[in-house]
Amino acid sequence: MVAILGTLGFRAKSLLPTLESTPSVDQVVVFCNDHPRALQALAEIRGVCSVMGVHIDRVAIPDAFDLLQAAKAMRSQVQKLRKGGDEIAVFNIAGGTKMMSAAALLVCAMEGLNSVYVHDETYREIPLPLLRVDYSQLLTPAQKEILTFIWKNREHPMTQVELAQGMGKHKATINHHIQMLEVNNIVRLVEDPLDRRKKMVTVDDALELMLGLD
Repeated sequence: MVAILGTLGFRAKSLLPTLESTPSVDQVVVFCNDHPRALQALAEIRGVCSVMGVHIDRVAIPDAFDLLQAAKAMRSQVQKLRKGGDEIAVFNIAGGTKMMSAAALLVCAMEGLNSVYVHDETYREIPLPLLRVDYSQLLTPAQKEILTFIWKNREHPMTQVELAQGMGKHKATINHHIQMLEVNNIVRLVEDPLDRRKKMVTVDDALELMLGLD
C-alpha cells in the first residue's frame, strides 16, 4: 500500500493538495487533536477519501503543543507502516500547530521521509529538502551502551562512580565517555539535592526519541 501522512489543523485544504497529487495512494494517516474545528476538518478529509476509495486513519495527538509527545506518536506510526510493508510516499507537515509541524519535520529527518508544505494562501505544494539524520550513528557502541543503561535506570540518577559500578566498568572508562557525551550535550551533570558534592548523570526525555530507546 502507498500511504501519505499529514498533520491536520483547522483547514482540510492544507492536506487536500497532497491527497490529490499523490499517485496510487491507498491510505492516509492524519495526526490531529480533539479540537472541534480539527475534527470538522478531519470529517472533510474523510469525505474526500471516501469518494476516492482511500482508507484513512487518525492518530490522536492529545497536546498539540507538546513537540516530544507528537514526534513519538508520529515516529511510532511511521515504523508501524514500514513494518507492515507499506510505502510512505510523503509527509504533509502543513496542518496543526507550529509544534506539530516541527515534530513532523523532525521525524522526516530521522526517518528519511519526503515532506511537503502547503502555502497558506495559494495552497500550492512546496517540496522540502530531503534530510536524513541518524543520531544513533553519531555515537560509539560504548556510548550507546552507557546511554541505554542510564535511560533504563533514569528513575534513579547515578554518579559516574555508581554508573561504573552498576555497569561493571572501570571508572576511568566511564568518566571518559561521560565527558565526551557532556561536551555534545547528550548528558548533563547536575548536583545531587541531598549532597551538593555529588554530580548525578542525567539525560533528557528526548533521548528516547533520538535513539529509539524503550
